[in-house]
Amino acid sequence: MKRIQKSQVSIWMDKVFRTSFGTTFEAASGMFKQLYIFLVFLCPLCLNGQSQSDSAFRRTVKYLEINSKGYEKLKEACATIGHRLTGSVNGQKAEQFIFDHLKSIGIEQVRFDSFSFKAWKRNTCQLEIVPYKSDNYVRFDAVSLANTGSANGIWHIIDGEDGLQSDLLKKADLIKGKCLIVNLGLSRTDSGRQNLHRAEKVALALRFGASAVIFVHPVESNILLTGTASLTGDEVSIPALCVSGLDGKMIRQWLKSERIMAEMKVQNEISNGSARNVVATIQAGIPTKETILFCGHLDSWDLATGAVDNGIGAFALLDIAAAIQKEQAVLKRNVVILWTMGEELGLLGSRHFVSDLKDKRELQSIRAVYNLDMTGNPVGINDFDWPEASSFFDKVDPCIALHVPSFKRSRVHSAELHSDHQPFMLEGIPTFSSVSEMPDSIYRCYHANCDLINLVRQSDMERSALVHSLLALQLSTSLSLPFSPMNERKLVKWLKKHQLKEKLEISKEWRWK
Repeated sequence: MKRIQKSQVSIWMDKVFRTSFGTTFEAASGMFKQLYIFLVFLCPLCLNGQSQSDSAFRRTVKYLEINSKGYEKLKEACATIGHRLTGSVNGQKAEQFIFDHLKSIGIEQVRFDSFSFKAWKRNTCQLEIVPYKSDNYVRFDAVSLANTGSANGIWHIIDGEDGLQSDLLKKADLIKGKCLIVNLGLSRTDSGRQNLHRAEKVALALRFGASAVIFVHPVESNILLTGTASLTGDEVSIPALCVSGLDGKMIRQWLKSERIMAEMKVQNEISNGSARNVVATIQAGIPTKETILFCGHLDSWDLATGAVDNGIGAFALLDIAAAIQKEQAVLKRNVVILWTMGEELGLLGSRHFVSDLKDKRELQSIRAVYNLDMTGNPVGINDFDWPEASSFFDKVDPCIALHVPSFKRSRVHSAELHSDHQPFMLEGIPTFSSVSEMPDSIYRCYHANCDLINLVRQSDMERSALVHSLLALQLSTSLSLPFSPMNERKLVKWLKKHQLKEKLEISKEWRWK
């Protein structure tokens, strides 16, 4: 057999090695050879990949500087549609508004994802407080919480403090058949007290036998707040109302001096309804099943226009969709952008979407879910303490900060419930969100009658669109992602670590023994 001649590459490498290191390539150690090959041949490829990513980043920054439309479209929707309550005529208009805009900017794969549910509509709500055996009635402004039915009754008031289990246990013998007055927030945080969602507090009140609940707004003002009293969308069997912080303080002062009663006359409607998520899919350049999902709820409450909750998230997604569509050729994973309805009523749209993916056996193709809920001016990332996620975002943060100076690379490792990431998270899918910096005035109007467009800063929405577009590019173009879905055993351990078991048990969503 004829001996194979040494290749020209080997001859060249021998010369370089002899010149640089005083030895030949063949005489060098194996580890040193591998390092040299990487530096000479593979490292330029890595740098070229990084160069492609940087080019996509620069193009995206330039595109959004000129073409950002999220704030403009939110302002238009607030003026022409108003609130976006799921199942209402306004809600249907909002669904069509998003769909039509996506089509107008050239996104071809847009569809409605319809689901049925029990639609809730508020009618009248009257709350009067009266001393026992008296006709000295005093009326207080109040609003019903969603998923509560009609009610007409009068009950003695018991102060349930913060409405936590430890608070109610102290008065367990007094609660049955009474009306609890409880804080939406926490009056104190001693002993590591953790607050519960208002629906979890209603579930606890029911467990202790209460016949009605009055929630007190956490701010001493005249602001009224609404929200769901049910985390599953099911009807709650007792009335649950909210009063302002000032009125709540007055009622409690009155309660200290005499026995008082709450008379409620509430009319709400619950009927069969339907709604539509909006789904935009941007396919990767090379066919793949791997998908990155960005989501935000489109629906809002009916006391105002929902400009902040969640207009700033839902309408920033319009810009993200447009920006990612422009970079479709460089994507290594598909990007799905999901506008959900029914989040405020119990995560209805995202629950339906996840259930549908499970039925089709497509859920595991989702490699990451990034949720924009009241995400205004993003300054960092909440990695949910998801295994191996922090290392990925440690590398992403500097790239974002380079293009968006306001991005402070803040990091939170907090697993959370009660938004559209939750149904994905409870199936073990990696979920993330952003850390935002917004004025206190925004949070004072959470779920309230002052959630209007005047609260929204255009610059915040533009930064949000840019930061999340760059994050979407990183997630969809990286050669590999270090984090992965959790199996059941790891998921249960992780949920317990983050003290989510009790909350999920209260809402009857803990499916493990």
